[in-house]
Amino acid sequence: MKLDLYRVVELFRKSFSISLSDREKEELDDVLQDDYLKEAYDQLSDETFVLDKFREFDIYEYRPAFNKLKVYRHHTLVRRWITWSSSVAAVLMLVFVFVYHWERQGKEQKLAEITQHIVHPGSNAAILKLTDGRTVEIGKQPLELKEAKGSVVKYENGRLSYSSGKEEAIKDVYNELIVPIGGECHVLLDDGTEVWLNAGSRLKYPVAFLGEKRKVIFSGEAFFEVKKDSRPFIVSMETGDVTVLGTSFGIRAYPGETDYTTLVTGKVCFQSKENESVILSPGEQAVLHLAGRLEKREVNVEEYVGWKDGLFVFRNETLSEIMKILGRWYGVNVIFLDDSLKELEYTGNLERYDSINTFLQLLKRLKEVHYEIKGNTVVLYK
Repeated sequence: MKLDLYRVVELFRKSFSISLSDREKEELDDVLQDDYLKEAYDQLSDETFVLDKFREFDIYEYRPAFNKLKVYRHHTLVRRWITWSSSVAAVLMLVFVFVYHWERQGKEQKLAEITQHIVHPGSNAAILKLTDGRTVEIGKQPLELKEAKGSVVKYENGRLSYSSGKEEAIKDVYNELIVPIGGECHVLLDDGTEVWLNAGSRLKYPVAFLGEKRKVIFSGEAFFEVKKDSRPFIVSMETGDVTVLGTSFGIRAYPGETDYTTLVTGKVCFQSKENESVILSPGEQAVLHLAGRLEKREVNVEEYVGWKDGLFVFRNETLSEIMKILGRWYGVNVIFLDDSLKELEYTGNLERYDSINTFLQLLKRLKEVHYEIKGNTVVLYK
């Protein structure tokens, strides 16, 4: 007889709370004839075992996979809350034990099929273009090389860094860092400025900053921590420039999309190519719309720069925009079979280094959206 996983969980829960009926006790006795389920039941009856498991869950409590969701549909607010509490953690652990053992009992083929459909997150990956036209792949392996005119480039522990030679010998020496879809890269520039580049980004910069200003050319998404200096630091984009002295801020400026400059600390000035400008204080954002309108607004900065610390933060964000962001990071194409799904709105946090399946499964549990993964394509439908 095929066991119902959810019924087994319910019987276990009632057993531990001493609320089983006589009929359910008989049903539980039948369930415990299975050696693997009996082992799981005995483990959960062991107070020491359970406490150890709770401690494991506590380690990750500060980063829930996607802990709160709000769905807006047809102008009607529908709230579906997913709360990760200790009781749910116990059930999840229990479910894991069941699934693990059942797969061991002869479902290897099904497990292999499921594994093929898991889309893993991006990783450290970039192409470094040197002055002489050579290209170097940046990834997991450390490297050290000499750039033209005496500069040394190192990559280790996930970060690219520069140490320059004599100032007079390295004028006009530029490198370009190209981060592909599904990649990210962290670079320490010669002046001490740090830049975290997200997927699908490009950064062109001098090997050493000389002269009266520090200027880089950028497109894509990045978080900058600019080293304080008497010389202004300028991030030049196709749509405008951001000028700072020393501060931390995020930029999202993908070609053909709305631009966002989000200030975390310090003060910056954003100036569009049409010479419109705004000065930002911490917690403010400059938005340059595709039509050319420049707007300043207050925002929750985590929503725009949380990715740098490993967390996607969405606040009333459309599914269309969420999938655009996730598509870059996970390297997938997204197809909506029903355009109305694009306008569904969600609020919550998603672990950046988890598989995309975590989010898709939660969508499915809300019964608003279903999905299929075919190679590197995610298909969403009602």
